[in-house]
Amino acid sequence: MENFFFIKADKPMWPASANVFAIKDENNQVILIDVGCGLPKYTRKLFEKMNNFKLNLNEISTIVISHAHPDHMGAMEEILARLENQNQLLILINEIEKESALNIDLLNASFDMALVKKYFQSGIEERFKGKFDINSNFEVLCKMAQLPQDCNLHTFNENDVLELGDFKFKVITTPGHAPGHTSFYEINRKFLLSGDLIGEKGTAWYSPSSGGAIGYLSSLDKIEKLHLNYIYPSHGDKFNNVKERINEIRKKILIKDEKILRKLEEKPQTILELVGLFYEDQYSQMFPGLAIVESHLIKLEQEGKIARDENQIWKI
Repeated sequence: MENFFFIKADKPMWPASANVFAIKDENNQVILIDVGCGLPKYTRKLFEKMNNFKLNLNEISTIVISHAHPDHMGAMEEILARLENQNQLLILINEIEKESALNIDLLNASFDMALVKKYFQSGIEERFKGKFDINSNFEVLCKMAQLPQDCNLHTFNENDVLELGDFKFKVITTPGHAPGHTSFYEINRKFLLSGDLIGEKGTAWYSPSSGGAIGYLSSLDKIEKLHLNYIYPSHGDKFNNVKERINEIRKKILIKDEKILRKLEEKPQTILELVGLFYEDQYSQMFPGLAIVESHLIKLEQEGKIARDENQIWKI
């Protein structure tokens, strides 16, 4: 595909950088969609791969960010530092993600870090010196970066069309993994940049404040209605078995509902007992275990299948 460049990360699963997509416009200016993780080893590879595609760093005119997670926008700081005319760089992001992109600490809310403090106080004190948040626990895996307050930041919204070079992408807001997580549908060529919603392997984590299981399933329904020839995910390789992958992810989400209901048929359970169904080690139980299971409990409660008492014990 002419003037479209797939800058694929070395590994398809976290912890790893997200894939980066580049477009050259009619003026040979470069447009990036996501920029990947900001750790030196990842930014070095990004610049090497751009060079292999003959994409000049100082010809970057626009950067589009799918959502404000560090593996997608962590390299912004390094890119801005290297650009000769950084003040002219246009940055685009979903309106819902704007504030988190400008203040990385806000991710603590969308990651539902408060759940960890609520249910795991003793574990936090013992292992994390009383603090379990975004910056203290993810920095080693992927640089936590935020955009400068004075950057040239513009926003888009659901159903907007972004004309990027010779490509027209319809904005599809697909929450679950992030409140304003965005997938980009190329209208003419019928392909999707799916972000973390649909990857080559596995399923992205999800949390109540990011849309949870309800939002994730609704997002999959949106994508399923599109006419798609293939998908470029943010993690993994391009694929064309679109319906098969959507059904696989949907099944992985719904099976958690089934396991929770079967466990509650035995006896009432606490959330930590239910988290233990899916995650063995305490770190994974803290994150993403609590957030994922809580989002399923919210879904099942809204469906009238389960209820919690005043002591936060769940029962059918």
